[in-house]
Amino acid sequence: MRKIVPFLVFLFFIVACEGNVDFFPGSNQAYVPVYAKPTDLNNIGTESARAVEKPGKIYVIGNLLLQNDLNKGVHLVDIIIPNQPRKIAFLRIPFSTEISVKNNYLYVNNFNDLLVFNITDPQNPALIKRLANVFPYHNSEYPPMSGVYFECVDKTKGIVVDWKLETVNEPKCRR
Repeated sequence: MRKIVPFLVFLFFIVACEGNVDFFPGSNQAYVPVYAKPTDLNNIGTESARAVEKPGKIYVIGNLLLQNDLNKGVHLVDIIIPNQPRKIAFLRIPFSTEISVKNNYLYVNNFNDLLVFNITDPQNPALIKRLANVFPYHNSEYPPMSGVYFECVDKTKGIVVDWKLETVNEPKCRR
């Protein structure tokens, strides 16, 4: 009997921790979907240089460094003097996560589309081609990690392009 009681207490705690989120009323840390409307995907353009918010992949071609700012766009930096890099411009490309360069052409995703820019003049990159739906649709209805609470997806708000951790009142979903 002495061995069974601690085992039952342990089992109760394991089951309680795996219970429904409604068991813990109030505010909790949970992932919240970031939505985009199809029109948001076309908000592409060149802006003046700015600070990096969510650094992503870096690519160097000659004296030009390109850095992806996750889901924001690509920073173009002159590195002709390596210890004194000079930001040239920012190429706004919503929901971009991947970049590559070949022969003065920048290839970057814009959610599911592939965009091709001529970067011969880094201060004025020119969009020369958009290839729609090159990248397969990925299931964005769940956060990328398991064992977490999250706000359920509302498809009427648009497509889910990212997830962010926030304090949420009684999140209803769990993965």
